[in-house]
Amino acid sequence: MCYAIPAKLISINYTNYTAVVDYFGENRTILFDATDDIKIGDYVYAQGGILVRKIPPIEAEEILKHWREIFFELKKTDAALSRLSSMDHPPLSSNVLGVLQQVNLRKQLKKEEMLTLFNDLNTSSELKVLYEIANNMRQREHGNASCVHGIIEFSNYCRNDCHYCGIRNSRDACSVPRYRMAIEEILTIAKAAIDQHGFKAIVLQSGEDLWYDEQKLVTLVREVKRMGVLVFVSFGDRDKMVYEKLYQAGARAALMRFETSNAKNFARLRPTTTLEMRVKLIKQLKNIGYVLATGFIVGLPGENNLDLVNNILLTKYLAPDMYSFGPLVPTRDTPLENVVPPTKDQVLKTIAVSRLVDSNANILVTTSLETLDKNAKYEALLAGANSMMINITPENYKKMYAIYDNRAGTAQSLENSIKETVDLLYSLGRAPTDIGLKFN
Repeated sequence: MCYAIPAKLISINYTNYTAVVDYFGENRTILFDATDDIKIGDYVYAQGGILVRKIPPIEAEEILKHWREIFFELKKTDAALSRLSSMDHPPLSSNVLGVLQQVNLRKQLKKEEMLTLFNDLNTSSELKVLYEIANNMRQREHGNASCVHGIIEFSNYCRNDCHYCGIRNSRDACSVPRYRMAIEEILTIAKAAIDQHGFKAIVLQSGEDLWYDEQKLVTLVREVKRMGVLVFVSFGDRDKMVYEKLYQAGARAALMRFETSNAKNFARLRPTTTLEMRVKLIKQLKNIGYVLATGFIVGLPGENNLDLVNNILLTKYLAPDMYSFGPLVPTRDTPLENVVPPTKDQVLKTIAVSRLVDSNANILVTTSLETLDKNAKYEALLAGANSMMINITPENYKKMYAIYDNRAGTAQSLENSIKETVDLLYSLGRAPTDIGLKFN
């Protein structure tokens, strides 16, 4: 997979360690996180808004020659698909029209205005208007840039007993056979994904498995970083000092969701911890310097549209570089196995409203959404989302990482997953230029 385009480094700011890179005349601001001898005029790969490595000019120019032929055609496709319709819009309430006027004026939406969008837009024709506006805003802010990361799920052991999770500690081993990969095995998988398939960002994820102590995790991160990629970590609750050492070892991005902004619901669904503790750790990750991905679960029992609004607002308050949220997928042998899952449109509406609230957001399409509805991945990318992950976990482990039932893609080969993802993004006119980061 060559779903990554080299960029030319055109400026460096050594005061705040940022740089500007150029993709066929489009500029992105990124973190200049480089130890190599990199200078202006070099070709580089950037992922997640971070410079990850230099690329030899001959290699870069050959790749750019290929992309130059299709890059502007992709932009035309994306522009056409993100254009606002002027016809056939249904009549909307005065409250909704007032909120959309605020969006048009690029005003910050208030809580009650967000709630109006959740409460008053319900029919398919009404929702189409919301999704169109969100997709148009995505295109206005980011062009047709999209990013694709590879994720390795290396252990399904977990010390926690979260009520919504299929790998919760107390779940019977017959329901979820446990596995742990050795460090050497994880590194072999990562190297194959990078060398054979061209991934430029690797997410390392597991349950909260303390068998992987600080030394093991530091070794893992350091060795994957040496392969010349962005290292994304998702290890759950660990001491702040552990995350500091992982950052020193080369990790630059972290995924940690808070799941719900409702403190009472959090305490009930995640025994032994609190929302306050979780938010504190998320803030610490941001302060350490990590590119942060965070978000919540849509459809938890007892939550309503106001909870969804509060979830979005907490996400924005945490100032993440990536929004990550997906639907609750009820899972057998868990306390929530009989809960009715949210509808696809509840999740798409959440994506769209999040885009309107934070126009510059990088919004991930999660596998749980695709599990809820096989067409939802396509629809989410047309409702304001712009980022995806491909599961590069070996097939013999995929089914055992059963965080919810019937996960999409567990029976699919990596090659087919890559082809399906790239074909989807091409059909929507999306190109693998880095989205970059926002800086104050």
